[in-house]
Amino acid sequence: MFVHGDVGFRPIEATDLEKIRRLRNDPSTWIQLGGQDHITFEEQADWFEAIKRDRSRAYYTAFAVERDPDGTWQVEGDFLGVIRTDEIDAQNRSIRVGLDIDPGKRGHGWATKIYAALLKWIFDYRGFHRVWLMVLDTNEIARKLYLNAGFKVEGKQRRAIWRDGRWVDYVMMSILDEEYRSNA
Repeated sequence: MFVHGDVGFRPIEATDLEKIRRLRNDPSTWIQLGGQDHITFEEQADWFEAIKRDRSRAYYTAFAVERDPDGTWQVEGDFLGVIRTDEIDAQNRSIRVGLDIDPGKRGHGWATKIYAALLKWIFDYRGFHRVWLMVLDTNEIARKLYLNAGFKVEGKQRRAIWRDGRWVDYVMMSILDEEYRSNA
């Protein structure tokens, strides 16, 4: 487990699958994502098996995020959400990230702490040069979080996502290692 402050993340395990499936299927989660498909238990299990089979390619990994309940990490952590990494370009040291927070844990500063831990791990321990993500233009809370973490807007895919009966822009944001270090 990678620990930074009172949050940590580790590779997902079979025992995490139902929590992740419920999180992904929650309307407050999928409404903010590029895709809206609901995930069945079988699809969640297939996804997990595909990740385990394809570790060598490192195209897609997922991490369960936990809160340290007692300050020691001696007991199982409190599930906060899931981190996704994909579009890993090892040659150019670029990686795309995403984070889904459990609805009951939102609004308490956990995403800020998780992104601080994630960026530290990616830049300081994995040696990446660039971290990027996509966010719906209507997701003002997430965009503010990313800007505060040091991400910059790179551009957008105009009217790329259909939500609530209208087209929404899909915004690309990124942070470079030198920007991360100047903010740290």
